Amino acid sequence: MAREEKEARIKAFIANHMDAHRASGVGAGITAYRLLALSAESPVACAVRDLMPDLSAAGIQVEALLLRRSGTVKLDGADCRFVTDLRLLDAHEQLVLDRATAWIGDCMRRDPLKRDAYELYSDSPVTAGHAARSFAQIWRAAGPCGSLASSERKWTGLRQATLFDPSLLAGAEALASPVPLPFRH
Repeated sequence: MAREEKEARIKAFIANHMDAHRASGVGAGITAYRLLALSAESPVACAVRDLMPDLSAAGIQVEALLLRRSGTVKLDGADCRFVTDLRLLDAHEQLVLDRATAWIGDCMRRDPLKRDAYELYSDSPVTAGHAARSFAQIWRAAGPCGSLASSERKWTGLRQATLFDPSLLAGAEALASPVPLPFRH
């Protein structure tokens, strides 16, 4: 599908969730959408950016982790952190809306504009839980010094690549081998 179609589908997904959020009567400032994307130019980030006025009006906060900084495109109104560890290129883009609702996109190493890009619209608490825990671990590791909220902050280059540890990803413990492997000399 074309970029415009992809953005439109993601916008509809977010808008449906936002409408349900409004109807539920949840107070402002309680709900936060969590976005992990390659850059603010990614289709999922563009969809969030386009809906930012509606999200703010609904009292929904947005936390965003971006791997690449764009000089012209910003996520105004979102609490953004810039993550410099290139190992995150193997992660999938994701948008977590609540405990059971998430969007998972193709890995950040792939061009998000490819027509055969992977995406999953999930209403599974398991999927959303893994995505939320992964986001939380990376968010904490990035720390407030990675914040893009201050317009005065100047980017001075890449930070040391010690920020991200693959074991921070939720579900990584399932990948560990239960039986010790023999040493090879």
